[in-house]
Amino acid sequence: MIIKRNDNNYIIFLYKEEDENIDFFNYELITNFFKNLLFYLKMKYKICGLCYIDVYVNNNFGMIIEIDNIYGEDNNVINSKIKFHINSIFLCEIDYTDDYIKDIYYYEGKYYTHYNYEIDSNIIYKDYLKIIKNGVKIK
Repeated sequence: MIIKRNDNNYIIFLYKEEDENIDFFNYELITNFFKNLLFYLKMKYKICGLCYIDVYVNNNFGMIIEIDNIYGEDNNVINSKIKFHINSIFLCEIDYTDDYIKDIYYYEGKYYTHYNYEIDSNIIYKDYLKIIKNGVKIK
């Protein structure tokens, strides 16, 4: 698990190997997972108040969790609103066009392809639809 923090925003990368036991359709398991995650963030980063959480799930990658923490009056309570994006498409920004890569899109001066664990690159998980619809598919 990798946590990137920017003020009151957190992005958590949870790779597939780490989240094998998470079943998003099992209320008890997913509730416990987020309780433990928020408790960890409360202890380490002192988050409190309201947290808006977006969970992007991709079968090949795992999960990317975005947390927007809005401070509240009570420092001991965390309330959360969670939105799941199941079966999200993740794209990788690439600098080259090798023959083994399929589905390459060109958009605004950059090349993108579907996420592949062999490619170490910037991962696009929000604006993927704009890239696929408006970009030029090279191959």
